[in-house]
Amino acid sequence: GEEEALKRARAYVQAGADMILIHSKKKDPSEIESFARAWDGHVPLTIVPNAYPDLDATRINALGNIRMVIYGNYGIRAATTAMQDAFRRIVAEGGVQNVHNDVVPVEEIFRLQRMDQVKADEKRFLR
Repeated sequence: GEEEALKRARAYVQAGADMILIHSKKKDPSEIESFARAWDGHVPLTIVPNAYPDLDATRINALGNIRMVIYGNYGIRAATTAMQDAFRRIVAEGGVQNVHNDVVPVEEIFRLQRMDQVKADEKRFLR
């Protein structure tokens, strides 16, 4: 329950925690919001609102003590959606001729991977 969670959070702060991550298994943010309102500690709170997408920035900011929001799986979910869409188009259109112009060039992938640094390191280590 909330009282036990608050007790634990206070113990974590006494042990040196810089932040408290709060989470709820409920499909709505009521427990998160209640905990945030009840939190009287001096360290900020962190949340991972994946299960309750209606908890938007306005509501989060109104709580006043949440300093970090982790959207943990949204990148991989968005990437999966984009990959599925791209491959559906490739199959439907019989090739990559149209998708090719709607995706980042390979050079951007290499830039993100810092391939220039990888190649420089390879040269240095293979001497």
